[in-house]
Amino acid sequence: MKKWIALILFAVYAFSSTELREIAKLPVLIQHYNEHRQLNHSITFSQYLVDHYNNLPHTDNDQERDNQLPFKQVDSTVMSSPAIPPSCAINLKRPVMSVVKDVLFPKNDQFIPSGNFSRIWQPPRSGSSIIA
Repeated sequence: MKKWIALILFAVYAFSSTELREIAKLPVLIQHYNEHRQLNHSITFSQYLVDHYNNLPHTDNDQERDNQLPFKQVDSTVMSSPAIPPSCAINLKRPVMSVVKDVLFPKNDQFIPSGNFSRIWQPPRSGSSIIA
C-alpha cells in the first residue's frame, strides 16, 4: 500500500511541477498530425515535426491549434529556481592593506640557528641505542 501511495505522490509531483505535463498533450500532437495528413497525404511524421517545431514562423493559419502542441509554450509557473535571484547585487571590493617594508616581518641578520634543533627532529632509533 505504501508503494502505491508513494507512486501516486511522485506522479502528482512530477506532472504538476515539471515539464512532464507536456506528455499529456501527445494525443493532441497525433490528432493534429492526422489533420495535416488529410490535407497532404505525402507528409511524413518527421516532416510534420520539422515543420511545426523547427520552421519558425510556422504559417498554416492555425496558430491557436499549434500552440496546443506539447513543448510549444513555456509555462512560467513550473520554473522555480533555488538560487538567489540576480536582483540583489553585492559589490565585493578587495581590501587594501598597505604594507610597509620590514615592519610586519623585520629582517634579522644576526640570527644564528641553534644546533639543538637538529637533535629534536630525528627519526626514531632502535631501542638499543637509546639505552646506551
